[in-house]
Amino acid sequence: MKIAIIGGTGLYDTSFLRDPEERIIDTEYGQTNVYVSQMDDREIIFLPRHGIQHGVLAYQVNYHANMKALEQLGVKRAISMNAVGSLNPEMKVGDLVLIDQFMDFAWNRESTFGEHSVNMTNPYCPELRGLFIESAKELGIDLHEKGNYICTGGPRYETALEVQVFRSWGMDVVGMTNSTEATLAREVGICYSTVNLVTDMAAGLTDVEPDLALHRSVVKDNNEKLKKLLFTTAMKVEENHDCVCQELHRKAVDARK
Repeated sequence: MKIAIIGGTGLYDTSFLRDPEERIIDTEYGQTNVYVSQMDDREIIFLPRHGIQHGVLAYQVNYHANMKALEQLGVKRAISMNAVGSLNPEMKVGDLVLIDQFMDFAWNRESTFGEHSVNMTNPYCPELRGLFIESAKELGIDLHEKGNYICTGGPRYETALEVQVFRSWGMDVVGMTNSTEATLAREVGICYSTVNLVTDMAAGLTDVEPDLALHRSVVKDNNEKLKKLLFTTAMKVEENHDCVCQELHRKAVDARK
C-alpha cells in the first residue's frame, strides 16, 4: 500500500526514508517533486510542501499540483505536519497539536478543484487522527489531541488585532497552509490528517517577533520527535476503502452525475 507524508516548514530532509528515489510528477496544474521509498510492506511518498530548501512560501505552494500528484500516484492516505503560531497560552512553543477543525481565511488563493462539493463538517480523517494519538502515546510524546486552526493567506504575518479577534473566536493556532491542503485532499478522495508544531506565540502575545528563521529553528530542534511520530504513524496506516472520508468523496462525485 501507499502512504504520503507531507513535510512543512523545516521538515525537508529525507533521512528517515530508505534509499529514497526522487520523482518529478507532471500534472495538469504543474510539476511536483516527491521522494519514494519502499519501507517493509508499504511505499512511503514524501512530499516537501515548500521544496527541499523552502524555496516556496505558503501562498506560492502549488497545492493543486501536490494533491493531483498524490492522486496520480494512487495515494489514498496522507499525513502531514505544519508549523504554526499559537493563540492559546496552553499550547506553547515546541508543543504538538493534532488539530481537528479549521477556519479558512486564505482568501488570496484558489482552494478548490471546482469539480464537486464535499462535506467538510469534520475535515480530518478520524482513523488517521487515532493513529497519531496512538503513536504519540507509544513514543511518550506529549500531544494536544484537539485544536482549532485558522488559516491566513500570507505571506505577511498577522496583526495583533487579528490575533485578538481570532482568539475571541476560539482559535488555538494560526498557519498559512492547512485549510487549502485539507480541502483539496478531501476533494480527490485522500484520507488526510495533520500534526502541528507550535513554533512561536502569535502577534501581541509575546515580544518575540514572528520570523521564518525562527520557525525553521524550532522545527530543527524538534525534528527527531516529529520524524518519529510521522514515521510511526505512517507504518500503522492500513488501507481502508470504507473510511468515512472515502464515503464522503463518493457521495460528492455521485451528486454530480
